[in-house]
Order: sequence, then C-alpha cells, then structure tokens
Amino acid sequence: MDEEVRKKSLSYSVKDGIAWSVNSGIGSSYIAPYALALNANNTQIGLLTSVPNLVASLSQLETPKLMEKTSRKRMVTNCVLVQALTWLPISLIAFLFLFSKVDSLIASMLVILFYTIYLLMGSFLSPAWSSWMGDLVLKKERGRFFGRRNTIVGIAGLSAMLFGALFLDIFKQSEVLFGFVTLFLIAMVARLVSRYFLTKQYEPKFKYEHEYYFSFSSFVRKMKDNNFGRFTIYVTLMTLAVNLAAPFFTVYMLQAPPLGLGFSYLIFVAITLSASVSTVLFMPLWGKFSDKYGNLRSLRICGLFIPLVPILWLFSADRVYLIIAEGVSGFFWAGFNLASTNYIYDAVSKQRIGICFAYFGVLNGIGIFVGATLGGLFATYINVGFMSTLLFLFLISGVMRLAVSVVMLPKLKEVRKVEPAKPLWYFMGDFIRKRLPPHSH
Repeated sequence: MDEEVRKKSLSYSVKDGIAWSVNSGIGSSYIAPYALALNANNTQIGLLTSVPNLVASLSQLETPKLMEKTSRKRMVTNCVLVQALTWLPISLIAFLFLFSKVDSLIASMLVILFYTIYLLMGSFLSPAWSSWMGDLVLKKERGRFFGRRNTIVGIAGLSAMLFGALFLDIFKQSEVLFGFVTLFLIAMVARLVSRYFLTKQYEPKFKYEHEYYFSFSSFVRKMKDNNFGRFTIYVTLMTLAVNLAAPFFTVYMLQAPPLGLGFSYLIFVAITLSASVSTVLFMPLWGKFSDKYGNLRSLRICGLFIPLVPILWLFSADRVYLIIAEGVSGFFWAGFNLASTNYIYDAVSKQRIGICFAYFGVLNGIGIFVGATLGGLFATYINVGFMSTLLFLFLISGVMRLAVSVVMLPKLKEVRKVEPAKPLWYFMGDFIRKRLPPHSH
C-alpha cells in the first residue's frame, strides 16, 4: 500500500469522525431528552438504551460472514446511508405526538423502534470498519493516531452538543419538540457528510481466511480460558454495571423535583460536556501513556477509579460540584475506552480483528441490555424509602463496578512488550511540562 495513499485515507478518517461526531452530538445525545419530552417513563428510558443496543450488537454476528462476500467499504457506506435516513422517521414521531394525538406509550415505542434501526446499522458496520482501520493504522502509531483522532472528534461532538442545548433552550416547553426535529435533521446531514469522506478512503485488499474463523458458541465456551476471552468478560460485566445507572443520569437531571433536579437543557449539557471536555483534553495523554506503558496499565488505573463516578452524585446536587464530578469521570473514561479498543488490536491477530470485534460487541450489547433493563425496572417499581431511588441505583452501580474490577483485572495480562510501569502522575507532569510556554528562571 502506497504510504501517501494511506496517510490521505487517515486524514479522511479524521474528517469522517468529525462529521459522525456532529451527528452524534446533536442526534444520539438528545434521544433520551427527546423521549422524556414525549413523556416516556423510566422503564421506557431503560428500554431505549437496552433494546436498541441488544439488537444492534447481535447483528454483528453476521458481519464477519458478509465481509467474506463483499467489501468492507461498501458495507460501511451502505449502513451509514441507512443510518442517516433513520433520522427522518424519528423526527416524524414528534408531529404524530403533537397533531395526531398519539399517546406517549406509542410515541416512546416508535422512538425505540427507529433508534434500534439507527444503532443496528452502526453496530453492523463496526467490525468491518474496525478491520478496515486495523489495516490502515500501523501498530506502532495506534495510540497516537486514535488518541489524536478521538480528541478532534471529541471537540466536534462537544461543540455540537453545546449548540444543541443553546438551541433547545430557545424554545418554550410546549414547543421544544420542534427544536428536537431541527437537531435531528441536521444530524442526518452530518452523517451524510461522514459517508462522503468514507467513500474517499482507500480500502486495502481484505483476504478472508477460513482457518481463522471460529464460531460465537466456541468463543463463549472457551473465553474463560484465554486472555482475550477474560478481557471480554471483564468489559461486558463492567458494561452491565455501568448501564444499571447510565441511562438515568439524564432522567435525574431533567425531571422536575422531587424526582429529579429539574435542570434546563443548558445546565444538563454543561454537566454532560464536562465529562466530554475532560475526555478530549486527556485522550492524547492516555494514548501516549498506553503506547509506552501498555493498555492493561491504563485499564487497571481507570477500572479502579470509574466506580467512584456514580457514587460522587450522592453527595451534592450543586451544579458546579456535578460539573467537577463529571470532569473527573471524563478523565478516567478517556483512558478506559481508548485502552479497551487498543487492547483488542494488541491481543488479536490481524486476520481475526473483525470477528473478535463482532463477538466482543455482541457480549457488550447483552451487558447493556441486562443492565439498562434492570435499572429501568428498578427505577420504576422500587421505592427505597430512605433515599432517592435513582441515587440508590447510582450507588449499586458504583459498588458493582468496583467488584468487577477487583475480581477481573488481576486475571488479565499485557500482550505486548512495554516499558516498566511508572506512577501516572509522573507521566502527567511530563505531559503538562512539554505544553507550557518556555520561561526564564
């Protein structure tokens, strides 16, 4: 593969990521608030997370087989086109709710249905895209490239989310559905732009080798006996624990007191963006740290601090405090998410990247489904009595995250040669010093 063509393709990948992030920032990020504006209850909010993710993840079982018959590029671009057009029926639901007097239950179910199609397309293309990018990005540059790409993509997403909040706050409560419709149509255009840049990327020839294939049932049976399998178990259990609470932070912030905090869309996004800004700022740090000291080192650090994130919400409802708490959250999630993705690239041979990402995605989808469904049922039907039900759910999520990390992290091993570990704060100090302006003493 020509080096100039490869680098140009990586540049197109960054542009694709920017457009995708705008789509996500003003589209996917506002699906739960949209459902709340349609009067969805906690169970329906849980289902909005669980059902689409389960169906979407199961679709990945078919991706490796299709990769044998058609090009990864064609698969990805076709799925992105369908995904973009899904925003049209999602937007139409608002008009059905307002003018056809469709009740909130039917409106919520329709949102779940079409959002399932949206995530289905995104999930179906994921293993093919991951395999494609695995051929374009050199092993020695993965941490730096994905760290840089994720930072740029993150900035675009932050800007889009902030725009969405400012835009929605213009509307009165009775008219806010029109604001959501406008955002979703912009999201559709952004995803189509993303597709354009994907069509410009070069696709290295993919050779499907049958000897590298293994069935999903075989993978599940043997997963506890191999390192990648144990890693998948760890992330799946962590995903389950996280999603007990994750869908309900939005509910807690936007619902009126006494059930929630009754924040405006702008305050809701300010708190949410705090985590995203932190993620963007520290993603390059984690990328370089992981390249040098290993992805497992990053997972061990972040996996033991992420359990604190939901527990911090128990101590105060002050908006400044919550912005700081979410900033801490973004720092550790930046490291966890980047290291998780790159750990798969390290642990799996190039020929098996597509199929391993697929099986990993399926099990994580099951984790999301179980966690979000249980969380929704708990939030709807359980009355704790001595504290807010949602806050108690946050506490359970934190405890479960810690238990999963304590039990599973010691069972994992680093899969490539790395430098001896140093405390993270030494690396942070060096990272900051290099970015300070020169000065005289």
